[in-house]
Amino acid sequence: MAATSPQQESQAIPSRITGRSVLFGTLTAIVLNVYTDHAGLVMGSSSLVKSQYPMAMLLPFVLWLFTNIGLKTFWPKAALSGTELLVIYSMSWIAGVIPLEGWAAYWTSTMAVPTYYASPENRWTEIIFDILPWWTLPDVSPAVIRPFYDGLSPYSSIPWAGWLQPLFWWTAISLAVFAAGLCLCILFQRQWENHERLAFPLAQFAIELTSGFDQPGRVPGIFRNKIFWAGFFTVFGVFAWNILGYFATGLPRITIYAGYLSKQIDLARDFQPIYLRILPPVVGLTYFCNLDILFSFWVLRLVAIVKLGIMDRTGFTLGLANQQAKSSEIINLESHGALVLLAIWSIWAARGHLSRVWQAVVEGRQSVHNDGIISYRMAFIGFVLATAFIIGWMSAMGMSIPIALLQTALLYTAYLTVAKFTAASGFPHLLPIYGKGGGMVYTFVGTANLTPSDFVGTEFVNSSAFFGNNRIPAWPALPHHLKLHGATPNTRIARIAALAFTAGLLASFIFIIYLAYAHGGQNLHTAPFSGRSNSASVRLYSNMTNHILNEQKTVFDPYKMAVWFIGIFEALVLIGLRSRLPWWPLHPIGLAFQNTSGPRIYSFSIFLTWAAKSLFLRIGGIALYRRAAPYFIGLPVGYVTGVIVSSIVDLIWFPTGGHWTHGW
Repeated sequence: MAATSPQQESQAIPSRITGRSVLFGTLTAIVLNVYTDHAGLVMGSSSLVKSQYPMAMLLPFVLWLFTNIGLKTFWPKAALSGTELLVIYSMSWIAGVIPLEGWAAYWTSTMAVPTYYASPENRWTEIIFDILPWWTLPDVSPAVIRPFYDGLSPYSSIPWAGWLQPLFWWTAISLAVFAAGLCLCILFQRQWENHERLAFPLAQFAIELTSGFDQPGRVPGIFRNKIFWAGFFTVFGVFAWNILGYFATGLPRITIYAGYLSKQIDLARDFQPIYLRILPPVVGLTYFCNLDILFSFWVLRLVAIVKLGIMDRTGFTLGLANQQAKSSEIINLESHGALVLLAIWSIWAARGHLSRVWQAVVEGRQSVHNDGIISYRMAFIGFVLATAFIIGWMSAMGMSIPIALLQTALLYTAYLTVAKFTAASGFPHLLPIYGKGGGMVYTFVGTANLTPSDFVGTEFVNSSAFFGNNRIPAWPALPHHLKLHGATPNTRIARIAALAFTAGLLASFIFIIYLAYAHGGQNLHTAPFSGRSNSASVRLYSNMTNHILNEQKTVFDPYKMAVWFIGIFEALVLIGLRSRLPWWPLHPIGLAFQNTSGPRIYSFSIFLTWAAKSLFLRIGGIALYRRAAPYFIGLPVGYVTGVIVSSIVDLIWFPTGGHWTHGW
């Protein structure tokens, strides 16, 4: 099946969103959260939330596809339409980063830590207990906290009343951050679709797989395409062979898709290796990305390796005495400057569109380009109210208003940039440098100028308990949700997104609380709970204490800021070259993410996609590029199917000793 143009895509999407599709999408959001949490925390057999486009949502989506093929064949009247499948797809994605290590496991474990792990050695009681925001934490009575980690005694019930307060306040702030993201995406969406013409590879992938269900015939055209099945079995064939090896242990394992530490090229002492990780979903999903973005990811990653290696080999540092930055921090400052410039440029490039948006806000009229979602005035008011709540909540957590304003601006910068360029590239491993921006708060302000309450509030907001970690819930999915359904004359688009997010959030939060009491939090797997006194949740409170006690406080450092401004300047130069030279091959996005885990681990996969796409376009032009598209669509479908089959085999025959199938 040939790749479609954006115009063809919108025509291919039916307009009707049914009640059953919203119901199935909500149930899928709940079930995927519960299953992912159980598989990771109780079984310890999988970690399905590794990116902005997690396996936790791809698994149920592929299951829905094959289920619908069966319905289409044997019970056509019950089969779902393409639009109904897309509703399930986008709702699953909006809720897909919430469970396990994406967010919920960190939130739950963080809540009960202070009174359980406080000791004379860590000095929490003495240093931070008087300034902790206890109104956001569960009841500190032993009847609530001790069974959370030790497990309930027989015939005891879960003390849910002790968790109502944190559930309320953390759900409230989470919905505010979600609402801010939804409103921002609505304000920018038409700019991204109509003016900048972002590729939306992850939306196009779903459209290609679902549009055929609205056509006559038992099986959609993509599933009758031999090129698609060639891509599918390129990956699934490897899984099938390895699954046979679960039983016939003498069969050699095929490791072409093994984790990133299994294959690497070591360049030289003090130089980071080049990982030869091949992840089929990355190769397949970035096929629809522009060549300059693909090229910048892997080329600027190689440049980063050289820069880091030279600085480490020579021992180069930078900064004022007693607060010098080493190589990784220097590169991170450069990258964050580029990230900020990308955010500023996104606003500048949209100035004409935003001017029309503002006019619609002032006049209170509904834009003809915004029909079916909510008005621009409503989106703007919603954004302002959500932002005011976020800043007020941060202030109540202990931050001063200026620090809360800075923190919110940095969070929006990171989240909106990742959301936009995930839509532009289809590369789901864009994890923002400095996460929510806490590291840059300390750099801009200096820890010497922060109060103990500032440290507590800043550490809480920048922890994985506050709206996830580098894997961002909902925001990267929202532009795709609007892309897939924004042309539909239906006023439920925003409410459907909010329903998916809320359902997934509450399902994960409540289910993990249940698991902790049922099994004992100390017995649960994965980073938030494992390690006990050294877990990530325990380190959060130790970090607060250490910042307050640290006698070597940092101050504003002009040398570090110079590196930050260099990153801004470099990104500006790359943007200028792209504007003036049509052939210029480098996009500044590669600079903003040069030392993050995405390009570091998957640059080889991106290189393979770039090389294949470049070759196709050079040899056969756009016709060959479109003809090859089904092969690349088949790669992630084959990979996800392999993970599903392996999980089922493990569940039946190896329930206590599962086999590795997916990870970094």
